Amino acid sequence: MPIVFVMCTEAGGLEQESLLMVESIRRFAGKMKDTPIYSYQVREHTDVSSATRERLKALGVVHQKVVLNTEYPDYPLANKPLLGAYVEANLDAEIIVFLDSDLVFFSEPKEFWLPDGCDLGIRPEHEKMIGSEGEADANDSYWQHLYRLAGVTEPQYVTTTVDRRKIKAFWNSGVVAVKRSAGVFTAWLETFSKLVEPGISVNKANFYYEQSSLSATICAQDIKIWNFSPGYNYPIHSHNNLIETERKHSFKEIVCIHDHFYRSREWYRERTWVKTLKRLYDFDRNNEAYRWFYQYLQQTHPRPNLVQSFLEQVLFLPVVRKLMPYRR
Repeated sequence: MPIVFVMCTEAGGLEQESLLMVESIRRFAGKMKDTPIYSYQVREHTDVSSATRERLKALGVVHQKVVLNTEYPDYPLANKPLLGAYVEANLDAEIIVFLDSDLVFFSEPKEFWLPDGCDLGIRPEHEKMIGSEGEADANDSYWQHLYRLAGVTEPQYVTTTVDRRKIKAFWNSGVVAVKRSAGVFTAWLETFSKLVEPGISVNKANFYYEQSSLSATICAQDIKIWNFSPGYNYPIHSHNNLIETERKHSFKEIVCIHDHFYRSREWYRERTWVKTLKRLYDFDRNNEAYRWFYQYLQQTHPRPNLVQSFLEQVLFLPVVRKLMPYRR
């Protein structure tokens, strides 16, 4: 196979997100809409429902339970390097595209066909967070330790897409396309295994270990990187804070968004996904993609209570949208 898409699917919010992503690919991904998609459950006790399995099958997705994450069962982020190394060894594809389940596609991801000479496609992290701006940065000791584990001799730098900070290369692992022959995913797992002790649980201190270990691994490899265009892995929640060159004004201009719309539930006010979509500054809401997305979320989330329904109607009023602040 020339190219495949790979994702993790587990019970709960991830299950719903995977279905949405696949639905969007099959609908909006143009000539790539029929690309083979492989879905994996890699932890025990996270089985998806029979309805989800049936829907994935109907959408042409191969879903498998392959228990890989036995050492970090309370650290689900370990699923990604573990699965990456597994598919790199077991899927016969020239290009493997690892996709977080909370993505939604709105156009053909042509850049997944990496240019000649490029081994990996990725986007910088949206904000600095645990990143380091250099030796004087409080986070730099972590990166120096990580670089020693990964074998990095010369740091690379990126500029974050939202807060525009120049930091040691810290890429977002939500959308990663690699040429299988480069062995990046296998090397990622090696770095991750050196960094993370078995049995840990997710907390604020270690939340980005999988992503930072990927970044260090990339820096340690002799590979050429393709920086995806701003329409890839688009941070929809930070739309209003993006500079003009990074901000998109319609789903027609966006390849895929990172959404998180099935993670948080706000029962006491307008629903998170509604609030996000309605507060997008200078954004086209009168096209097929936006209408389809809004209706899909409306149908697959719990019905709003009376307070939520009232607030959501108010948010739709043009005068309210005009008065709402759209920058930090």
